Amino acid sequence: MNPFPLTAGHPRLRHHVLEPRHGRAPRRTFVLAHALGCDLTMWDELATHLSADSRVVVYDQRGHGGSEVPAGPYTMAALADDASRLIDELQLGPVTWIGLSMGGMVGQELALSRPGQVRALVLANTTSAYAAEARTGWAQRIAAIEQGGLAAIVDGAMLRWFHDGFRAAQAATVARWRDRVLSCDTAGYLASCHAVAGVDTTARLPRIDVPTLVIAGELDLGTPPDMARVIARAIPQARLVILPQASHLSVLEQPLAFRQAVEDWLQGLPD
Repeated sequence: MNPFPLTAGHPRLRHHVLEPRHGRAPRRTFVLAHALGCDLTMWDELATHLSADSRVVVYDQRGHGGSEVPAGPYTMAALADDASRLIDELQLGPVTWIGLSMGGMVGQELALSRPGQVRALVLANTTSAYAAEARTGWAQRIAAIEQGGLAAIVDGAMLRWFHDGFRAAQAATVARWRDRVLSCDTAGYLASCHAVAGVDTTARLPRIDVPTLVIAGELDLGTPPDMARVIARAIPQARLVILPQASHLSVLEQPLAFRQAVEDWLQGLPD
């Protein structure tokens, strides 16, 4: 049973809207976009915090969670189109977009293709392109899934998502997200891998004309800080924050530091 509604447009996307708890008009409207293999629950803590005075929308990207799984492969442009339809259908825009990993890639493409829908961006643990060696790694990962299913790649994902100390101290959390990957629709995951592997926005980033916060994890092996530096240097209004003791899913490993980075940045923006 799906506890959250689905959009009317196709692919139908599961989403949840948190209205501001203070009962007044929202200060901002946020849309939060999750990483590959995750779902909208990745944002539970941050979404609750931001909804103190703002409207917050979380959603499952196509092929994930409770959203529809159209035939693949997917492209980043298609994922950005999904986000655009969500914003239009829920009459949200312009929004402050917070995306991590795949969600950050979608945010870049959305800000470039639909600039009127985005007023500010948070791009966390993400990249604007992969080098040839990394694209080869994605091809190998896709082949491994096609041969052995998600079980073939899930343990490698946990190594990239969480650093050694976190995995030792927070075994239950790691187990939960391991199960989340294994419960993904395999076809949807594979189709999304193609979109992620093909991300290519670097040359267009200087066209992004909104305040942007770029967050990197000090220990992130999947999208290391140098990838974040490329993005932050290219976007004119960008600020870079590198979170200590954080790997790929920094919002889960360092939720307070992630939240503080966002809050400090928001304080410098107009309402």
